[in-house]
Amino acid sequence: MVPNPDYRMLSLADVDQAAQVISQAFEDDPPCTFMLPRRRTRTRTLYKFFQALGELSIMNQRGYGSGDPLQGVAYWKLPNQESMSVSVQSLRKFVPLLFTLYPIGLVRARAVLDRIDSLHEKHADGPHFYLDNLGVLPSARGKGVSSKLIRPFLEMADTQRAIVYTDTLTLANVSFYEHFGFQCVEQSPVSETGLTVFAFRRPAQ
Repeated sequence: MVPNPDYRMLSLADVDQAAQVISQAFEDDPPCTFMLPRRRTRTRTLYKFFQALGELSIMNQRGYGSGDPLQGVAYWKLPNQESMSVSVQSLRKFVPLLFTLYPIGLVRARAVLDRIDSLHEKHADGPHFYLDNLGVLPSARGKGVSSKLIRPFLEMADTQRAIVYTDTLTLANVSFYEHFGFQCVEQSPVSETGLTVFAFRRPAQ
């Protein structure tokens, strides 16, 4: 990958800072508030979760950040990357989550997570770029940080004539992704949750 001044690939030294960024960004995200209704509990639990997920993603070369110190974080899966390899050390990072309300929230949101997976498989079953998570510090929003973590990958996808896929459960994000050329290919309400999964696909341009 050609170096880009707008973003860099994250290293393991960035795990804690990346977790702080993305946990703050997702603190009021609909699926997170659904899983963990109590704000104080949610804040602590999200940080622990994104510590574990971030380390795993970074070890598998899927983590990217913008800003010094970090202002935004994105986890991208590229077409040539296999499923993430999980080491024993990485699994240990998830152990602290067992002593939080996260397992209860995970059960509560099982139908939502299953719907996310099924829509992904339905609309992007071939090689594609996948934007798994994108988070920007509240204090850095509106300053182009998200664009720095999205546009270079869209350009790579166009060069490779590949589609790009992502999803959201936040209605306000629909116009955001459409701005980058994504098309909402399906809106899928999940019964008894009040949540809707919006599936986005961007054809090569």
